[in-house]
Amino acid sequence: MEGLDERENLERFGDLVLADPKLHDQLRAATPEDFAALAVRLGAERACYFSAPVVVDALLEQRRAWLERWF
Repeated sequence: MEGLDERENLERFGDLVLADPKLHDQLRAATPEDFAALAVRLGAERACYFSAPVVVDALLEQRRAWLERWF
């Protein structure tokens, strides 16, 4: 989608993943080393353009938020 930055595209892709069990399963089956690259490829196939570093940053943010909540 034009006009969206990478983070917005990643969020839109996340919504697509939540709505599509097959897509969700594909990502769950990925190794940690391959996850970001797979997310970038699957996102691009759905016109959600973002880079692997954006995926990694989002994962780290979620991890930090979880840790702050529970510890």
